[in-house]
Amino acid sequence: MKNWFDFYDSLKNTYGAEPEHKIIEYIDLIEKGKVLDLGVGTGRNSFFLSALGYEVEGVDISKENITSYLNKAKNLGLDLKGTVMDIKNFEIKENEYSLIIVSWVLNFFRKSEIDIIIEKIKKGLKKDGIVYFSAFSILDDFYIKNLDRFCGEENTLYFEEYKTYRYYYSSKDEILNYFDSLETISIKTGMELDIDENIGKHYHHTIEYIGKK
Repeated sequence: MKNWFDFYDSLKNTYGAEPEHKIIEYIDLIEKGKVLDLGVGTGRNSFFLSALGYEVEGVDISKENITSYLNKAKNLGLDLKGTVMDIKNFEIKENEYSLIIVSWVLNFFRKSEIDIIIEKIKKGLKKDGIVYFSAFSILDDFYIKNLDRFCGEENTLYFEEYKTYRYYYSSKDEILNYFDSLETISIKTGMELDIDENIGKHYHHTIEYIGKK
């Protein structure tokens, strides 16, 4: 494998994807070992970490996503594991992982489900393990404009037309409370550009958190 700078460039050029910048920024804090990527999607974080020698497993509810993820990994010469499962049902082994990633996925769960998932994440980290968390914020325009869709659980909206789609939005204080047993390495709020084929370019208010056990 070429050095990771070259791999990073090739990943962008080949798949139009790149890992989260915060993961790159704090990569030296992540001990070599097992990585769990919950809601792996296209695999952009997993590919980068596998190329650096981490043992990576991605979990996603979409069989199509996992099939694509494993095929891309094979094309890149990477040995990854992929599991098709709803992440709220995935059993996270305790004290197992150097890094657990939960990136832009918890927005699709109820607050009560998120409480359980985050507890499992904290238990799954080994000593000095790192969690990377990112989600939309309650400052997001979409959240503010749709408060009439409130479903009865904190910061959670429900859209009848989508049936199973629930939209949860976080706050900085809530994230710090969730991970109060960890050392906060970084917490950042900001805005991210999103390009949707139906509604075009728009921005989301976001929160990114990195903590250490």
